[in-house]
Amino acid sequence: MADFRNTLMLPFQNEALQLPTTGENWCVLNADILPLPESIPAQILTCEQGLRPTFLELEAQGYSVHPTLEELLNLDGCLVLAHRSRAVNERNMLRGWNGLKPGGILVFAGDKTAGVQPIRKWAGKLTEIAGSLSKHHAVVFWLCKHGDPWKQDVLQKPDSSFEREDFRISAGMFSANGPDTGSQVLAEQFDNRIFGRVADFGAGWGYLSYRLAKQCPRIEQLDLYEADWMSVKAAEHNVATAPAVAATATPAINYHWCDLTSEAPRGPFNWVIMNPPFHSGRAAVPELGNRFIEAAARSLPSGGRLLMVANTNLPYEKKLEALFKTVERKDQAKGFKVLEAIKGSR
Repeated sequence: MADFRNTLMLPFQNEALQLPTTGENWCVLNADILPLPESIPAQILTCEQGLRPTFLELEAQGYSVHPTLEELLNLDGCLVLAHRSRAVNERNMLRGWNGLKPGGILVFAGDKTAGVQPIRKWAGKLTEIAGSLSKHHAVVFWLCKHGDPWKQDVLQKPDSSFEREDFRISAGMFSANGPDTGSQVLAEQFDNRIFGRVADFGAGWGYLSYRLAKQCPRIEQLDLYEADWMSVKAAEHNVATAPAVAATATPAINYHWCDLTSEAPRGPFNWVIMNPPFHSGRAAVPELGNRFIEAAARSLPSGGRLLMVANTNLPYEKKLEALFKTVERKDQAKGFKVLEAIKGSR
């Protein structure tokens, strides 16, 4: 089914732009698998994708892919695929423009619902829009590099990074404005019962692990599993600021950039804590939470416990009851429920 990626290829198909050729330096930011013609090998494009599931798909298709590209230099072309965050889109456009050589091409594409028009209007104030096309409910536009680099002050939606209680959080991460309500409700259940080797599934930028390290002195090892690369890097700072960790360097903490729907965690654990995702992009996908529950069940031995939070309307109890010996609702507040499940023997 055609989507914005097909729209991205339109100016190349109608020869408004020239396709990348061997020896040229092209990159793709917020990369995804593209409908490239057979004459263009995937590895000709250097891709940045910090979301682990998409990273693995790109890698399997032969793309040269990295979770982050530290420097963009001397580019012949840069393709920017729309992110759900306008701040990320502006930042990627600035990075791409500044990385281009004179005469290089910067191309942006996304669904009309992804805020493409505001980005097009913003870019048009900085330089001339060289061309634009619309199809498949999506828009592609492109710029030709000339003049000076763009400065950080051109960003109308600057990175919302901030420090609050020593937390570092950046635009594009889940709950980028601070701890979300569900995680705060869950963290109220953290106490001395939680011990041993503990995993935080879908750890984000580390709020729940920070609270675990702060409130649960019997934890010996804490493993964070998160699919977003930038969130993992933020968590490495944020959890280290927890008073117990900063003062004693305990518990031992491990960080894993991992897609829990396809990659196995390194259990077994005494406890798994999680606020599982139930969105993929803008679409609600409650099945993601079920996949996380399945991963937790596989990584817990008999007697191991899962403690999770979810919106009250999400029907996770059926999955929990199928995989665990007992399931108990520990709390319900502010539109969320906290569920605790104990694993039985097989």
